[in-house]
Amino acid sequence: MDLTVVVTFFPLPQDRGDPIRVLMMLRALASVRPYTLFVVRRPDTTDEQVAQLRDLLPDVTVRAFDATPYRMNRLGPLGRYQESLLDGIPPWVRTRYSKGLHEALRARVGSGLAIGEAAGAYLRGTSLRWHWDKANVLAASSLQDAGEVVGVAHQLRARYLARISTRFEEQALRNVATVSVTSDEEAARLERAYGRPADFTLPSCVPLPDGYQRRPVEGRLLWLSSFSYHSNLLGLRRFLADGWPRLRAAGFTLELVGSGLTDPVRHSLPEHDGLEITGWAPDLRPVLARARAAVVPLWSGAGVKLKTLTLLAHAVPVFSTMVGREGIPATGAVRVADTPEGLAAELLAASPAQLDGMATEAVRLVRERFTEERFTDQLISSLGQHGLLDHVISSEGS
Repeated sequence: MDLTVVVTFFPLPQDRGDPIRVLMMLRALASVRPYTLFVVRRPDTTDEQVAQLRDLLPDVTVRAFDATPYRMNRLGPLGRYQESLLDGIPPWVRTRYSKGLHEALRARVGSGLAIGEAAGAYLRGTSLRWHWDKANVLAASSLQDAGEVVGVAHQLRARYLARISTRFEEQALRNVATVSVTSDEEAARLERAYGRPADFTLPSCVPLPDGYQRRPVEGRLLWLSSFSYHSNLLGLRRFLADGWPRLRAAGFTLELVGSGLTDPVRHSLPEHDGLEITGWAPDLRPVLARARAAVVPLWSGAGVKLKTLTLLAHAVPVFSTMVGREGIPATGAVRVADTPEGLAAELLAASPAQLDGMATEAVRLVRERFTEERFTDQLISSLGQHGLLDHVISSEGS
């Protein structure tokens, strides 16, 4: 029986950790057997990009679908939100929904694997035995988002999104036989929200860099995150206000690197001496090579953080909160503190020899626990144990 994989938005967004997980999963599945990949195009997806995907997966049959337009789009955001509410799916999921793809899935039989949150839109009305691989428990993350925003209008929007996201997730879970998450912490959130334990945990992974040589500069720190994610900015501002002054007084510099840096975001960042606001870096290797250490000041968020794994894969010592270290075992490569002041104190206390030891431990940890090879082994083994590799698989890159 043919194996079917569904990616709900293509090309995958390169400023998120999810694409690396999805692409590695697609390659892992292709190493086991051929399959048919159903792709939902983004509005600007080109035929050339679809052809590149075919080249990446030569033994995979790729079929492309357009997302179904909003019926009430003429009414603007009010119409789109109302339509999403009627359809029972969050607006960000509705934008990557294809009715044609869903109809094609209804004709399938066997088992299915849904990867990522938006894939939950395709579970209803099919006869497939579904497994859902979740990068995020929406019931927890959407409530976190609602708790972080300020202003009446933003609060109302966030609460609406939290309600519809939780309802969508609850409905989707009713249509799956098994479910997996990225960390033990996420498994606990899933059980608290829905009384449902995860069937297995599948941590994310990160590629080890080719042609990479460390040339760290003493006192040079790095912040690596997407500027477009609200929790990242909240954590950064908190760290700059309460932790950075002491570090700057000791002679440290801090480079801010990541996608999503717009002029309004740049202007909203507080002015501090010793900051270098770089933004998007097409090649992270030279940026990471010169960092003596990195700070991950994150107090909300879920799942294994790709930024933390990326730093570790590049032998950069990490100083993080527990949220930033989620899904990563206690290790000498990461030092943890609960407050900005605590992060600053840990950085000040680390000697050059200790930082060198953290860098060595970082690479060892990634090689042993978070490589693509290990990810592939865990994925294939877990799916095999649940009888899911002989039939139909669906995934999404949200």
